[in-house]
Amino acid sequence: MRWPSTAALRGALWITVIALIATGTALTVQYVQTIRLLDTRAQAAVDDETAGLIERYRAEGPFAVVQAVSRAVGRPRVTDFIYLMADANGDPIAGNLARWPDAIDRTGYRTFDTQITTARGNVIDRQVAARTVLLGGDYRLLVGSLSDDRRVLHDRYVAALAWSLVATGAIGLLFGFWYSRRGLAFLTAASAAGDRFQAGHLDERLPVTGRGDEYDRLAVTLNTSFTEIERLVDSLRTATDALAHDLKTPLTRIRSRIDLAALSDDPRSVALDSRSDLDALLRTIDDTLRLARAETTMASEFAPVDLAAIVREAGELFEPVADDCGVALTIETVPAVTRGVRSLLGQLVTNLLDNAIKYTPSGGRVTVTLERDRTGLSLTVADTGPGIAADQRDHALARFVRLDPSRHAEGSGLGLSIAVAAARVHGGTLTLGDNAPGLTVIVSLPSLG
Repeated sequence: MRWPSTAALRGALWITVIALIATGTALTVQYVQTIRLLDTRAQAAVDDETAGLIERYRAEGPFAVVQAVSRAVGRPRVTDFIYLMADANGDPIAGNLARWPDAIDRTGYRTFDTQITTARGNVIDRQVAARTVLLGGDYRLLVGSLSDDRRVLHDRYVAALAWSLVATGAIGLLFGFWYSRRGLAFLTAASAAGDRFQAGHLDERLPVTGRGDEYDRLAVTLNTSFTEIERLVDSLRTATDALAHDLKTPLTRIRSRIDLAALSDDPRSVALDSRSDLDALLRTIDDTLRLARAETTMASEFAPVDLAAIVREAGELFEPVADDCGVALTIETVPAVTRGVRSLLGQLVTNLLDNAIKYTPSGGRVTVTLERDRTGLSLTVADTGPGIAADQRDHALARFVRLDPSRHAEGSGLGLSIAVAAARVHGGTLTLGDNAPGLTVIVSLPSLG
């Protein structure tokens, strides 16, 4: 049997304490409000009865008050009202109190315990809330009502409070223990998944129950992090393999030329031939650094950027290149502002334009369209080149990937990868489509305002 952990017990105790405080407070507030209501009603009834007897005294004299009190206490039951008319010394004249209460020595509203004489002559102990007044200098009048309900209510409140606290404590402990155990079970599962993930099981994920509670939200967040880490690791492996392949070929050729130069009478021609390979190496290294900078861009570096101006500037830059290649370049923009890094967004646009013009044959056309839609900004670069087959489009977005038709062209295979990274860090997406014929690249970015 596995004993509860200290954390689970602490959680259960805290929940129980909170539940007990809430229950006790609710019952106490209800009790106080009920007592106040009973006292207010009793005092109002006593005041009305007292006022009536005072008016009778003023109109008809003390004998009329004695008759009224005698008729009230003569009913064959213990009346709700308590009466006592006494002389100046406190000796009873009429009423159902055996004597003047010792607790009352002045006029006003008081609560006291006393003995009451019933119509059958029995004497019982009751609690009374009464008002006393002076009727002239020779008589005192006490009018009250039975307030045993207050004592009964107090006793029942104490009993209800005790039972409620016991029940709340038991339920609170069980619920608190269950809830704490559930949280600890999630932490245990998360810790185990993290350990397996660190051990190399990159496909490890936390289970999502589907309840939509905070544990599910946290599991989704952790799973998203695991997925991103797995993607980065796979991308790093692919990039390392591709980079090694792309660097090995030109380095091997350079090494061969150096060996030939040692035997050749014309080393200058060998150096010239090696220059293009060195340029390719430097281009690959520069593109790799650009990709690394793109993926490490932080949101704190973002500022409002006029994307339309970036697109127009890129169009002006590539217009001579397109003319030299015999490609018609069309730029269409609308006012568009987003948050981001201007240089990185500029790299995104120039990479897409460079690819489109590079792979579009003479006589073709490249169309760049920037527009707004319901979700934000949409940048579309469409060409009439060979395009990319639907089953190869995801592969074309990977790092250092150059599809067979593009092997003849210069490049490192990182142009689209940099564009994808730039779109992702700006909260957008990059998708490839069919332009029939040619390729369509659609970049969706959030809009500012």
